[in-house]
Amino acid sequence: MTPMKYRLLKWYVTLAVLLAPLVALAAKEDEETALLEGRLEGWPINARLSSGGSTALTWLFVSFLGIIAIASLFKNAKRTHLD
Repeated sequence: MTPMKYRLLKWYVTLAVLLAPLVALAAKEDEETALLEGRLEGWPINARLSSGGSTALTWLFVSFLGIIAIASLFKNAKRTHLD
């Protein structure tokens, strides 16, 4: 990589790192629109989804993936491709 390209790349990365908080603040939603959803637009009443959801399905999925990862640790390292 030429020195000029390296210098430009360094400036682009620095600019992206410095502007990241500004982009996050600009995209921040307020409380009023946070619970509104596209599926609920156009209803004659003020419909909202409840914010009190459960994370049980996420924990089950993470547990399942953890079991798969741990089970792969107990595979025989000396097995052949014929297994």
